[in-house]
Amino acid sequence: MLILRPVGPSDLDGLLELAAQLDSMNLPRDREFLERRIEVSNRSFSGEIASRGEGVYVFVLEDTEADRIVGSSLILAKHGRPGAPYYWLKVSREERRSTALGKRFVHTKLQLMSTEDGPTEIGGLILDPRYRSHPEKCGKALSILRFAYIAAHPERFEREVIAEMLSPFDESGANLLWNAFGAKFTGLPYREADHLSARDKQFITDLFPVDPVYATLFPEDVQAVIGRPNETAKAAVRILEKVGFKYLGQVDPFDGGPYYGAARDAITSVSERRELVLPGLVSDPISHRDGPLVLLSAERNLGYRATVVPLDEESTPLCSKACREALGACSGDRVTVTPLP
Repeated sequence: MLILRPVGPSDLDGLLELAAQLDSMNLPRDREFLERRIEVSNRSFSGEIASRGEGVYVFVLEDTEADRIVGSSLILAKHGRPGAPYYWLKVSREERRSTALGKRFVHTKLQLMSTEDGPTEIGGLILDPRYRSHPEKCGKALSILRFAYIAAHPERFEREVIAEMLSPFDESGANLLWNAFGAKFTGLPYREADHLSARDKQFITDLFPVDPVYATLFPEDVQAVIGRPNETAKAAVRILEKVGFKYLGQVDPFDGGPYYGAARDAITSVSERRELVLPGLVSDPISHRDGPLVLLSAERNLGYRATVVPLDEESTPLCSKACREALGACSGDRVTVTPLP
């Protein structure tokens, strides 16, 4: 059975293995960093984080039969707070025309922006490739799980939610925009700068240009990756667009990946989430091709738990004995249902 739940200390090795697939700022392939992240996540879920802006919520997808975690996703309660700004490159257009020459040019400009009062950010979505075509729609479940939790605890999160998508990288792992832009001002390779920014972002303020930069000055192949998601991120973009996210005209200062965003309460997976009383037991086994799939979640004695189940003809979730045990829920308990897009 597949169960979605908060990460725990015993998940460190599995999370490290997953992180190696992406090696991102939010989930780097760094054991010490991930140990700290798991500890902060545990405190966030338990409500022990004093400042809302410091909350980090890491979820994992566990295959209970294989006894291993096969996916992850996370929420940063606030990206951008005093002492840890949120940075982005604002993408704008400037039209220039010469009547004498009969020429017109539209230039793309990039300008570094920052705020210490930023939005909630979702990220860290990684899925074992062997589960990408699973009938329980694992990728969608990991993505939508975050919105189901935000809807359950809106007081912990900001009114705006963003998601950063990686831009294309070449086979060697190099990024064209970083090599043409960030590396020129910092003297750092991409991975080193990315990992450093997870601990200290001051070098961005100190070294990046303050004035707008004309992307026209970059080679055409560099211009082409600005605001374009990596092939591996396109499926995640489609899911986000289905629930209401839009491109913000912002890109990451390092790799040029696009930022998508939406108002928290306008996200379909937040507004369409519904509470109900868990109905009586259904017979095992349940086929996930029996009806529309939804994320069924509960926050009972086991903590926050969720799994994917089908709906019957009356839009009632079909929850087996194994499903109830995994959620720690019984007939008559209140649970929530969030549609999968």
